[in-house]
Amino acid sequence: LRLPNPMITTFLQTFKITLPRKQLRKIIANIFTSVIAYWLALKARSLGVLATVITCLMISYALSPVDLIPDVIPFLGYLDELLIIPILIGLIRSFTPLSITEKYQALAKDYLKTQTKPKFKLGIIAVLITWALLGYFALSILS
Repeated sequence: LRLPNPMITTFLQTFKITLPRKQLRKIIANIFTSVIAYWLALKARSLGVLATVITCLMISYALSPVDLIPDVIPFLGYLDELLIIPILIGLIRSFTPLSITEKYQALAKDYLKTQTKPKFKLGIIAVLITWALLGYFALSILS
C-alpha cells in the first residue's frame, strides 16, 4: 500500500515522531486496510446490525473528503483520525466474527492492489450534520 509521502512527512514533522518511518507507514496502512475491509463487508451485507451502524459512522468519517477537524490544524487534525478511526475499528471488531474480519481483510488487501481509495460522498453529509449538532449543543450550553 502506498500512501502519499507529503501526508506522512507532515505528520512526522507535526508530532516530532520518533517511530521509524516504515513502522508508522505500516500502522497507517493497517488502519486504512481495516477501513476498506469493513467497507467491503458493509457492501456485502456481512455485518450484524450494531457493526453495520458503527461501520457506517467510521466509513463516513474515514472516507469523507471533509474532516471533523481539518488536517491543517496542527496536532488535532491528525489526532482525530489516529484516535477516532482505530477506536471505531476496535468496536466493529468486537461485534464481528473473526472469520468475517479475516475474510474482508484479505479482500481489502487485494482491492487496494488494484483500486484507488473509494469515495464516500454521503460522508460529507454525515460530517456536516455532526458539525451542525455540535454547534447546536454548544450554543444550547452557552445560552
